[in-house]
Amino acid sequence: MSATASLAAASVRARPSAFAGTFAALVFSGAVVTACVSVAVSAAGAPPVDGDTGLSEMGVGFSLVSVYLSVFVIAQAVSLAVAQRHRESALLRAVGAEPRQIRRMVAAEALAAALLALPVGYGLGALLAEAWFRGMDRQGLVPEGVVLHIGLWPLLAAFGVLLVSSQLGGLAGAWRASRTRPAAVLTRSQVQGGERPGAVRGLASLVFLGGAVALTAAAGAGSAEDAGSEIPLVLLAYMVAIGLAGPWIGRLATAVAAPLLRGCCGVAGELAVAGSRARSRRLSSAITPIALVTAFAVAKLVSLTGSGDPAWMDVFGTLLYAGFAGLVAANTLVMLTLERLREFSLLRVVGAGRRRIVAVVLAEGAITALAGAGAGVFAACAVMVPLGPKTGTPLSGLPGWVWAVSLSGCAALVWTASCAPLGHLLRVRPLAGLARRSV
Repeated sequence: MSATASLAAASVRARPSAFAGTFAALVFSGAVVTACVSVAVSAAGAPPVDGDTGLSEMGVGFSLVSVYLSVFVIAQAVSLAVAQRHRESALLRAVGAEPRQIRRMVAAEALAAALLALPVGYGLGALLAEAWFRGMDRQGLVPEGVVLHIGLWPLLAAFGVLLVSSQLGGLAGAWRASRTRPAAVLTRSQVQGGERPGAVRGLASLVFLGGAVALTAAAGAGSAEDAGSEIPLVLLAYMVAIGLAGPWIGRLATAVAAPLLRGCCGVAGELAVAGSRARSRRLSSAITPIALVTAFAVAKLVSLTGSGDPAWMDVFGTLLYAGFAGLVAANTLVMLTLERLREFSLLRVVGAGRRRIVAVVLAEGAITALAGAGAGVFAACAVMVPLGPKTGTPLSGLPGWVWAVSLSGCAALVWTASCAPLGHLLRVRPLAGLARRSV
């Protein structure tokens, strides 16, 4: 085994939860890409449905959005997994590992995760494509003679997406890990994710926000049909800006929620405020997929409620994107909780009970949900306020109960995913947990 492969294997053994989180995100993405490309390829050459958009064109649209979405979320998941091993990378640097060896190690691990996730994601995607195709057939959306083919092209598309996105995420995380001075990392506070974001990141977020605004204006200047088809892509442009601005969004949400949490939750609220402020950079990895869920749910529900009789394809697309983003958000939140074994063990050593730790996680979840849902609502409004009237689906047409269900569902997702690993973490004896960094 080469030195790079040995380092990658040792890294996975040190933090198996980080590798598992990356693997899960890759599987989700592979399944969605496989399903969308299978439908698009099978529908190639099919005539238009009811004189409207052809099934093939709709499949291609879903495929493009799913590829864009997958690259975005996988890159974030891989980058988070690398960031969680920042201290281990610094230790390797301290004992003589070169920056290029760190980058090669991350690239090898990301490649291994992508290759392992590919067959699983492809198999799940095939099942998803079959269910999708049968549903469209029952609704009369499949023209005569069109059958579902799940073959080589969906496999190649999934492989390409997983390979490119995993390497991009690994490159971004490894570049930062390989450039940081080992002494600075090893003497830093034990709270992970407390590094202040740089000015370059802030400038990039403003640039992408300006680009998203420009895309919104361009979509509004076109036809109503083009504007409707471009809404998902414009939303994703806003998501990039939100992802870059995540640390500042988290700090803003913490400041807004702090008085209420301190008054209602006492010590647990104070600990949650302090922890969220200290971990603002790490929490940005959770804020982005939550914002993605909220933005897509609100924008698509506006379109569905405003269209009167939505096509089955639109309903499935809404469920597909929201479900995919929800799974990625849950996966990210689980990863963030699992890395806090040492922190929770320290709280237990100084006298905090299990209920106190659960209360802290719930209070932090409220801050995360506020940041993610707030950013998602902002993105949805930024897109649907100017484009909704043009496409015949104004934002004012969304019933109040839909807002309530969307936001409460977002909060439930955050709390459930954040608390899911606690049972496992709290079974570890506190003194044993202090000697370990994660599970």
